[in-house]
Amino acid sequence: MRVLFLCHRLPFPPKRGGKIRPFNMIRRLSQRHEVTVCTVARSEAELREGLPLRAHCADLHVATIGPVRGWSRFALHGLGGYPATFGYFWAPELQRTVDRLLAERRFDAILVHCSSMGPYVADYDGCRKIMDYGDADSEKWIEYARRAAAPVSWGFALEAAKVRRYERWLGERFDACSVISPRERDVLSGYVRRPIEVIPNGVDLEYFASRGGTRRPHRLIFTGNMSYRPNVDAVRHLCAEILPRVRRDVPDVELYIVGMDPAPAVRRLADEARVVVTGRVDDVRPYFEEAAVAVAPLRVARGLQNKVLEAMAMGVPVVASPAAHQGISSVAGRDLLVGADPAGFAQAVVTLLRDPGGRERMARAGRAAVEENHCWDRLLDRLETLVVGGPPAGEPLAARATHGGRA
Repeated sequence: MRVLFLCHRLPFPPKRGGKIRPFNMIRRLSQRHEVTVCTVARSEAELREGLPLRAHCADLHVATIGPVRGWSRFALHGLGGYPATFGYFWAPELQRTVDRLLAERRFDAILVHCSSMGPYVADYDGCRKIMDYGDADSEKWIEYARRAAAPVSWGFALEAAKVRRYERWLGERFDACSVISPRERDVLSGYVRRPIEVIPNGVDLEYFASRGGTRRPHRLIFTGNMSYRPNVDAVRHLCAEILPRVRRDVPDVELYIVGMDPAPAVRRLADEARVVVTGRVDDVRPYFEEAAVAVAPLRVARGLQNKVLEAMAMGVPVVASPAAHQGISSVAGRDLLVGADPAGFAQAVVTLLRDPGGRERMARAGRAAVEENHCWDRLLDRLETLVVGGPPAGEPLAARATHGGRA
């Protein structure tokens, strides 16, 4: 069958959260179906880096939005009724491409990853349509508003309300929906009246597998896109509230912050010795191989944290906040440790650093948990069923009233 796939990031190489899930969806569906991908790139460099995605799909169409263009549209819609984030990801030339493809080809299904791409096909009613929300994005903006001071918090709260209204509207325009975790389903099911399937993220178990490197017994690691607001907040919180407590018991503990585009606030955390900020690395696995413990003290988190799955797959014991543990099928205390506050988080880290045998046991348990519960092939069986086999839900699409649209 022919599948049109839309996503808000050019999903190659699949080395960051927003690209890993759509890449694996495309890769899996392309094994049995003809998949046409429409997406956006943030820069010419990202476009060049992402073009090898063509090897994993039948056809690829990319619009480059660029920071000036994207943020201009974001600002344009900041005070209006249309979500600013949706405006950021809308490119007129990609809309024309999508419209042309829908007019010229007969697609059997359309799969959209991320609600901000939904408006591109919201009004089309010629085939089955599936919305992979991934996360409930409106909840992210609500959490931002809770942690920001006025007047910034007011802007975040306004965006949350607009995104939620459009999440509801998109639910009316699609036949079925999917999310990354039960928590996201619980939120969206309060206002989206379509079936919602939970399809968690997986991990590449062959790629993320320990090769037996030398562990540094007092090294901690935090990984992620270090310009992403929740990651910036997490490492600042880690260095201010958690690390000093750990150092009282383990004075020579060191922290590696590994990830692309570190914000100035993250770079300032580096002290040339005990806190190292690497910036972008070509391969995160050697850093995992040297780490004794992976830490994920996120206070704002939606969906499911790839950084936790990757560390567990690499055999690195994890200490996570409750927010970072959400959605991951694992047992706290056996597969990883969970710290609910700075004191508890620090104590969990100290416990692991002081107990090499306990680290080894948890490393084995963590790897076993992701093998059992977060294998992409098994998880994406659900996606293929949703795209191919599920019966249409509710009233016919053509009968639904339109009350939203593109900017």
